[in-house]
Amino acid sequence: MSLAFHPFTFRRLFLIAFAFLLTCSATWAGDKAASKTLAEIPLFAFGGIGVAGTTSNGEVAFHNVLASENAAADFAQILKTGTPQAQCYALVGLRLKDRAAFDEQIKHFVSSKQEVQTCAGCMMSKQPMSSVVANIKKGSFDDQGKGRPSNR
Repeated sequence: MSLAFHPFTFRRLFLIAFAFLLTCSATWAGDKAASKTLAEIPLFAFGGIGVAGTTSNGEVAFHNVLASENAAADFAQILKTGTPQAQCYALVGLRLKDRAAFDEQIKHFVSSKQEVQTCAGCMMSKQPMSSVVANIKKGSFDDQGKGRPSNR
């Protein structure tokens, strides 16, 4: 019995493999774009903000990272390189994805006096990171973190 492939069959297998690789590559690129966006975000906000109640860019990027295959690793990296607001999103993400990593990393932020630009509804404010982190530690953002934003 010969294992020779018919040229048409080989071509079909090649095209399927190529399409699979393109899909994986596009997913990876999308995950990395979301991580980069989140790392640079200037505002920490969950829920509708502003008069129209729109979902913030940070929340959209957060949910995209949260849904990625490497979410815990991406959030850990954002803790190292991100803005204070991004670090808050990353802590929420780690709390949801990897509680052990969260418990280890939160120690570095509980007494931070660094300011975090936040928004709730129409109210923008600057809060000490220690205050935001206390709310993250209590699980105040768990429900918002789990749900996908509905408007945007």
